Amino acid sequence: MIDFTPVRNKVLTMNEFAASLNISDLRRLTEYSVDRMLALLADANDVAVVFAATEEPAHDPTLGEPLDQVLAGTIAHIVVHATASAEEYAVLAAELARGVLITVAHAVKCPGRR
Repeated sequence: MIDFTPVRNKVLTMNEFAASLNISDLRRLTEYSVDRMLALLADANDVAVVFAATEEPAHDPTLGEPLDQVLAGTIAHIVVHATASAEEYAVLAAELARGVLITVAHAVKCPGRR
């Protein structure tokens, strides 16, 4: 696991923090993350992955669409975001490796559907 305390405490910027990681570190941490997620999901059934807790309704006013602001974070939803983020970062890494200057985020938020 990565300890992001120096970034959270504003001791290091994310770029400074990331500079200390090498390819072996990134490979090891990526494999750990994927293996851990798969282990957590191994025994999950359909009911578990779509369960939405109702004790504390989700509310994220930073999301543009009103319906998106109150979506509960199901395991399925989290897996979709983790997968999409991994795909985006792979594309960004490939572009950076080719020397392409990244000036905008690639991800485009699609309006939620109910």
